[in-house]
This record gives sequence, C-alpha cells and structure tokens, in this order.
Amino acid sequence: MTDSPCNILLVEDDTDLRESILRYLALEGIHATGAASAKEFYLRLGQASFDVAILDIGLPDQSGFVLADYLRQNTDSGIIILTAHSAIQEKVQGYAAGADLYLVKPVDMEGLSAAIKSMASRRTGNLDEPRASPNLWLLDRSAWRLISPSGTSIMLTGKEYTFLSLLALADRKQLGRRELLEAMGYRDDAYVGRALDNIVLRIRNKIRDQTGMDDVIHTFHSVGFCFSAELQVR
Repeated sequence: MTDSPCNILLVEDDTDLRESILRYLALEGIHATGAASAKEFYLRLGQASFDVAILDIGLPDQSGFVLADYLRQNTDSGIIILTAHSAIQEKVQGYAAGADLYLVKPVDMEGLSAAIKSMASRRTGNLDEPRASPNLWLLDRSAWRLISPSGTSIMLTGKEYTFLSLLALADRKQLGRRELLEAMGYRDDAYVGRALDNIVLRIRNKIRDQTGMDDVIHTFHSVGFCFSAELQVR
C-alpha cells in the first residue's frame, strides 16, 4: 500500500478488465476513475483533472489515439496507451498522438502501477521517482531531438526521429530493414535501402560530432539495426 495522491483516469470498454485494473490500483492506494467510452472520457475531464490517463485504442465511439491527442493538446496529464494492438506501426501512431508509454495487453499490473507512479511523480513532485540509468538516452518528441546521457541535445530531422523512435520501441532488439522501411512509409527497394543507410549515417555523425561518444546504433549487415543503449521516448 502507498499514500499516493495521484488521480488516474482509466478509459477501457471491457467491463471486467476495467474493474480489475481499478481494484488493483485501489489496493496500491492509487485513486482511479473509470470510463467506458470516449463520451464518458470527456465527461470525466470536465469534472476533475488527472495526473495520468490510461487509454484503450478500440473504444466504441472514438479511437484512443484521438483521446491521446486531445489530452496532449489540452492538459499536462501523463498518457499510457493500453491495448491489444501490438504492431509497430500502431505503436508509432500512439507515440505520435502523445502517449508517454504504450503497453500491450495482457498487462502486468505491478508494472502498470510503477509506470503510473513514475509519471505522476514528474507531474506533482510528490512521489519518489526511480533514478534514471546513467546510460539512458532520451528521445524528445516535442522538439525532435536526441538527448545523450550527459545531457547533450542533438537535433533531428523528421525521418531521423522516426527511425530512432522505432529503435526505441524495439528496446535494444534488432529491427529488420524491411520492417523499418514499412513502418517509415518507404517501399522496399535498393534505392530506398540506400536512403535508410544515409539516415543512419547522418545520426551516427551527429552523435560522434556533438558528444564524441562511440556508435550506439549497431548494424547487422543486410539485415537490420538496433540501438544498443537504453533509449526512451519522452
């Protein structure tokens, strides 16, 4: 149990899952309000402010992506997307809509609770936030920049940002060239393959020139890429 003061909005149309999550969060001392639709979501927002919103994508009346974008444009709430959709293109869409975290069902309740507390701590300053890894790189979606562990900001183009956001979603696992090209909206041919290599080269040069650090983008020849350090989207 914890004396967490955070206030959570859970938008989930599956009644059993919604009630299960609400009960678990209550046991953790987290006050959460449930909503079964987008209509109820807007109603709840008119009644109170929330530190974190947990959104399902497949709601009966409006996509959770739309709700995430609304929250990002009109509030400072943390946003967690919780969905059964695991395709990398949908993860990219979720982060583009403003999500801080994209979780795939079935969800680990303990992990969800920890994520909520961490987000709420950044908003309220009332909770103890875990210390970041000294090797943590951050990808700032609001300014299209990569931030090194030492705090150096590296500005990115749109394609460079999209490429790195895909590697962040892979969590240090290899992503194939074909999967990357498809997610970035490219066709898979030799010309576009060279364009992808040029994106990687530009990012590597920026990291080396601005931080002096060794390469953190690993290439698997003719197969794919991975970001070898911890990389989070914020």
